[in-house]
Amino acid sequence: MASMPGTSQIPVLILKEDTRRERGKRAIYGNISAARAVSEIVRSTLGPRGMNKMLVDSLGDIIITNDGATILDELDVAHPAAKLMVQAAKSQDSIAGDGTTSVAVLAGELLAQAEKLLDKGIHPIIIVNAYKKAMDKAREFLEKYLTKEIDIERDEDLLVKVAVSSLNSKLPHDVREYFAKLAYKAAKLGYDTERNYLDPDLISLIQKEGKTLMDSKLVEGVVIDKKIVHEEMPKIKRNARIALIDQNIEMEKADVTSNVTLRDLSALETLKQKEKEEIEKMVKRLIDLKVDVVFCQRGISDLAQDIMAKNGIMAARRVRRADMLLLSRATGAKIVSSLEDLSEDDLGYAGLVEERKVGEDRMIFVSECKNPRAATILIRGASKHITDEAERAIKDALNVLKDVFEDKRIVPGAGAVEAALYHYLREWADSDPSLTGKEKLVIKAYTDALMAIPKALIENMGGDVIELEAELRKANLDKERRGHFGFDASVGEVVNVYEVGLLDPLRVKKYVITTATEAAITILRIDDIIASKPKREEKGKKGPGEEFGEGGGGF
Repeated sequence: MASMPGTSQIPVLILKEDTRRERGKRAIYGNISAARAVSEIVRSTLGPRGMNKMLVDSLGDIIITNDGATILDELDVAHPAAKLMVQAAKSQDSIAGDGTTSVAVLAGELLAQAEKLLDKGIHPIIIVNAYKKAMDKAREFLEKYLTKEIDIERDEDLLVKVAVSSLNSKLPHDVREYFAKLAYKAAKLGYDTERNYLDPDLISLIQKEGKTLMDSKLVEGVVIDKKIVHEEMPKIKRNARIALIDQNIEMEKADVTSNVTLRDLSALETLKQKEKEEIEKMVKRLIDLKVDVVFCQRGISDLAQDIMAKNGIMAARRVRRADMLLLSRATGAKIVSSLEDLSEDDLGYAGLVEERKVGEDRMIFVSECKNPRAATILIRGASKHITDEAERAIKDALNVLKDVFEDKRIVPGAGAVEAALYHYLREWADSDPSLTGKEKLVIKAYTDALMAIPKALIENMGGDVIELEAELRKANLDKERRGHFGFDASVGEVVNVYEVGLLDPLRVKKYVITTATEAAITILRIDDIIASKPKREEKGKKGPGEEFGEGGGGF
């Protein structure tokens, strides 16, 4: 009697026929290549001599920037591993507000080193575990040996230098310090010492084309990019009582399908009189409460404007929701959705509200607010591209200042941390008996990957990578002064970073190491990719929802 064949000899199909699958080393190498491609896109933007990227969307709109977060946010990547890299960089931006380019560069280099180790026959899990150990030790050394505590009251110069460092790759040299000081003053206004929290929502950024970047200024208070609605209204109010209204101060428009039949002319006059009485009733509520300034998120009718003007009330309409929320926090006023519900407790206060001309436009300045932590930075520039890039730069400066104000710790910048960790990690790998030979090899590859950041700084300014990288390593060899020397790409030399003020927040550097390593580990642990192919439409037929673009996913 013939024996029954084993189950291993029976082919079983568990996936759909059109499913695409990649396994083993092919999947790992494919993922590494895709992730490194993302890294290479932003690598040339790192540092003060970094290049710009021109991004053109499907509508033809152009963005010119070297801000890593913006570039990665605008990229429409298809490969899943590339998407993981973009998500990692975005995670860095949300946690620390800066360092997105460094994350992409470091993660890309960690994967490049891993590829060499895979070629030598080292298993991916050994690489992953050794990378984790190296990351933990790097963070330990960073906080133990390379961190300096600062006093935010006494160390103003250091804080400005931290802001300048974040602006080095984004603004012309002659305006960096000016913008850093603007950011510092705004951050100091927005910082709450009791909660140890700097609220970025209290700092508004407004672009206005015209003049130069050096004409940008800080306003202690809120600036609204609107003009007063009526020419007869006062242009300045002192000790102003402020109301924030989220309601039309006018009669609601009838639905387009509604019909109103009037029998004679007197009925029309009666209707108009009723409308007038309703609007007068609305405005009377403001007059009775002695409101000086009204910011309305919706419309204000001509009649309401006339009555307000005659009673000395200043008003602005169609104010953005974001501005209404900022005004609420700054003045203490509550946003009210019905004038009938407006009460004394809902009103806010500002010492001065005035309309000023900025360029060709008029804007409303609200200063001496009830909450003194509100601030606005008015960004001027010759063109929209310039003011856009300046806004992105000053956001980065505010984010790094937020990190330092809250953590009160800084670390050396300009590649000094990476060069110091290169030596610390290698000395640890050589001296720790618990590490296997393969782990030591992986950890040394990790240290080589760390040097990708100073190498990118050197490459982007056209320096001799071999010579200057060797000089940087040698300068950080002495333990007494390790971490004091970095590469200043502005002058093309290895310098003492504390003397020239090239400093970073601890939070940024710590999360660059963590986020980049975890992104690389996530990609290295994938050995099987299973993806459905996109569904194709049959000619002349459309399934339910397909006309709206619904369909299957894929690469």
